Amino acid sequence: MNRDFMMMLGNMFGRKDNQGFSQSSMQELAQRLQSEKDFILLDVRTHEEFNEGHIPGAICIPNETIASQAASQLPNKEQLIFVYCHSGMRSMMSANFLASQGYTNVVECGGIMDWHGNLE
Repeated sequence: MNRDFMMMLGNMFGRKDNQGFSQSSMQELAQRLQSEKDFILLDVRTHEEFNEGHIPGAICIPNETIASQAASQLPNKEQLIFVYCHSGMRSMMSANFLASQGYTNVVECGGIMDWHGNLE
């Protein structure tokens, strides 16, 4: 699915940018990674996908387990967290979940398929 269609679906089902997280493109993420100092880069794909290649510096908490791992792995709810997945669907779900749990500085960045930088 393309990102515009996913954002439209998100808006149809009540997810709006004012519900606790913002959105950014992968290009904007690349620029922010150069200037930001204190952040978490969160890959919500499976461990297998993560091991095949991920954005340097990312940690992996799969979307399927984020509900049980967020509190222990992401203890600071004010921490800047950039969230991505493969195409953008899982990152939107995870960003929405984090916002619903009181995380206040979540940025959903779409999918790694749009990343043009190096991978680890």
